[in-house]
Amino acid sequence: MLTIGSGKAEGMIFSELGGEGHASLIAIKCARGYLMCGYLSLEKAEALGDAAVRVAGGSFEDVLANKVTGMTPQAAELGVTADMTGAQAADVLNR
Repeated sequence: MLTIGSGKAEGMIFSELGGEGHASLIAIKCARGYLMCGYLSLEKAEALGDAAVRVAGGSFEDVLANKVTGMTPQAAELGVTADMTGAQAADVLNR
């Protein structure tokens, strides 16, 4: 369980998913949506109606500190914007 601002989120990381030296798959599940790394598809998340936010990073700390690189329209409707950090987007998704 991660504490982000005043909220909680469930984090999941699969280190070096494709083998040694490969990137990790990271997702952080919030109350109304989730943050995800580039391994996952925004297009599929949108088709499923998910409020998903893509943020680059190799650790939970990186994902929370880095800027949003993409989002589904559903996440934008909740108030996520492209100038936010992952932590700020998580706060929005936890409202």
